[in-house]
Amino acid sequence: MDGFTLAFSEITLVLFTTLAPSGAVAYLIMGLPVLTGQAPGEAARRLNKWSCLPLVVAMVGLIASATHLGNPSNALYVFTGVGRSPLSTEVFSAVIFLALAGVFWLYSFAEHPRAGLQRGLLAAIDVAIVAFVLAVAFAYHVDTILTWSLLLVPVSLGLNALFGGPLLALVGFAVADFDAGRRGTRVLLALATAAWAANVVVYAVLGLQLQGIENELVSAADLVAGYPAYLAAFALLAVAALALAWRAEAQSARRGLMEGQNAEAQDAHRRLLARLATASILAFAALFLMRFTFYMSHLTLGLGV
Repeated sequence: MDGFTLAFSEITLVLFTTLAPSGAVAYLIMGLPVLTGQAPGEAARRLNKWSCLPLVVAMVGLIASATHLGNPSNALYVFTGVGRSPLSTEVFSAVIFLALAGVFWLYSFAEHPRAGLQRGLLAAIDVAIVAFVLAVAFAYHVDTILTWSLLLVPVSLGLNALFGGPLLALVGFAVADFDAGRRGTRVLLALATAAWAANVVVYAVLGLQLQGIENELVSAADLVAGYPAYLAAFALLAVAALALAWRAEAQSARRGLMEGQNAEAQDAHRRLLARLATASILAFAALFLMRFTFYMSHLTLGLGV
């Protein structure tokens, strides 16, 4: 079996590990203004309402991964391995995060929601998000799979979330018509840029490590033939995403897009949203590509792949 066939057979897990961690981090970022009191009143209500955007992205990933179980009834057995099975812990942490986020989102529609209760729920959700991302990062660290037990594998997934999450959060802020401020926006873009740069290095090192891994049947380098091309495509897609997002930020700051309700301001805001959405889509495409190569590299000990 070749690497492409291996990865394509795990396409649902590729989608899950591409979408869910970034969606979770974006949800955390969108909740920070409410948690810290920087988004009072109507601004907080808009953020709470549109926090469903990153939540839906994470849920799409989780639903995609559920199809990997074959029979939906198998999901019941997943929870019996929590604590001893990394995959069970991953699914359990995802369910806790989504359940808490769903409760918070529904409560945000209450006529008179209590700010203290909302902040408490957000704090609990943030803890669940950190646990979830860590669980996903280490879920595939299996000693018998030579290429997945490398130390940099969980690092790469964490950096993926820190790259895609801030860009998706900026889309959420734009949809919610919330001004994160020039400094806040630049911090998020700088975080995404730093995560991308670090991940290029991490993926390059992983590519070099694959060259020396083999079993009795095949080498990891053969399974992921053309790895440098995949890495180059990842870098270019990510650069395009970041360039578009930075340009959108610069134009927003120059024109003051969040101010005013005239037709020109609304048109400028629509263009801002379109640029940020396109940047986020390009970022997810880049992440998907490298997650696909991860599953291509599946190589076990002994006589198997």
